[in-house]
Amino acid sequence: MLKKLCVLSFLFSLILINNPLKAQIIKGEAIAGFNLSKVEGDRVNNGMIRFNKIGINLGLGVLIPVWNNFDINMEVLFNQKGAYRRNGPNPDSAKPNYQTVLNYAEIPLLIQYTDRDRITVGTGLSYSRLVGTKWVVNGRTLSDNPLDGYFSRDNLDWLLDFRFRVYQQLKLNIRYSYSLTSIWSGSDDALLETLAGEKQSADQRSSMISFRLIWIFNERQSKRNLNKAENE
Repeated sequence: MLKKLCVLSFLFSLILINNPLKAQIIKGEAIAGFNLSKVEGDRVNNGMIRFNKIGINLGLGVLIPVWNNFDINMEVLFNQKGAYRRNGPNPDSAKPNYQTVLNYAEIPLLIQYTDRDRITVGTGLSYSRLVGTKWVVNGRTLSDNPLDGYFSRDNLDWLLDFRFRVYQQLKLNIRYSYSLTSIWSGSDDALLETLAGEKQSADQRSSMISFRLIWIFNERQSKRNLNKAENE
């Protein structure tokens, strides 16, 4: 599925830049930041309100102007999601802790609108491929390999994206993402249950807020070329 998505994304990009002028105004992105995440449905050890798990968000992207103030944004990211709770609500051992680390190779695709060259709002979808896991409960490692079968290898998320210009080509980005598919792929027997009888759901969804800094390359040239094209 990852190969198919990459091919489709590449073909989509070729269609957008088929016009020689469009090829000259593509903007690049360098992205670095962090995530705050949780897993909804994983309610035994991870609360439903707080985003307790901290992760890394790194990658590169391209912005392709399509019309007026609209851009198509495609990124390639290394993204860490998961869940963390220092103490479970009903601890079952002398060391009640819970941690899920899920590492993804991710390809988001968004449509974005920029208002007055300051604020950008966007939405889209993101495909992610699980490349690393670590699932630790009460000091015991239950999974440390994405091939163990507990967590889905392929996932699809919905994204809501806000960007604010901080300085020249530097932008502050706040992004919310929510899983459209369950990240759990294990059997029901592998779902955890506390002594109080609370059991995890088989329908588990990642929910995440990202805070990132994005440096835009070729932005000024893009504006000049776009203005020139509109005036011709």
